[in-house]
Amino acid sequence: MKQWVITDIHGCAKTFEELLHRIGFNRTDTLYLLGDYVDRGPDSKGVLDLVMQLSQSRHKVYCLLGNHEIMMMHAVHNSGSKDARHWRRYLGGAETLRSFGVVKPHEIANDYLEFIDSMDYYFEVDNYILVHAGLNFATPDPLEDKEAMLWIRGQTHVNYAWLNGRIVIHGHTPQPTARVGLNVEQMDKQPVVDIDCGCVYPRSDMNHLCALELASRELVFQKNID
Repeated sequence: MKQWVITDIHGCAKTFEELLHRIGFNRTDTLYLLGDYVDRGPDSKGVLDLVMQLSQSRHKVYCLLGNHEIMMMHAVHNSGSKDARHWRRYLGGAETLRSFGVVKPHEIANDYLEFIDSMDYYFEVDNYILVHAGLNFATPDPLEDKEAMLWIRGQTHVNYAWLNGRIVIHGHTPQPTARVGLNVEQMDKQPVVDIDCGCVYPRSDMNHLCALELASRELVFQKNID
């Protein structure tokens, strides 16, 4: 049984499906998704459909919230707000609404909203802590700062004593594929590891989705095909 981690799919349903095919994901494996299923890419609905279908067909899939889900849900409940307008214009919300075939956020079907509402902020798996953006090590208990789990960037301080040998795996901040590989190689020394390969960004050193297998630390990269 393998335990795979994927993050920041951002509406790239075809790329996500191809990556699952390449890793041979099946019912004996476990898949952890670290948030940002929606926005920017062309098919946010398709990503959520695939994740929900896997769950309904007895695949072991566990989903975390990302900041883009939070922004989408805010727009659903506050469609006239400045933040909702900013989400639509600049953060990929327009692409998300288009994928659902709706004009206003509150028109997105309840099944999707309830699914997002059911998502967690972090998972602890074996010797790993899985989270969308990272942890705030400036607080006595980093697992209590949910805002940081969704938004934090540029972590320069790590509380090694609090981690006690555990490794944080996260996404949120796009990294070149070579740096992601180096992050994984060095995770025993630098135990906060970003595996977001900037799938939706057309830079030559990004533009990939990756999957990390926790036990073997194998990385599988899939170039964006959406």
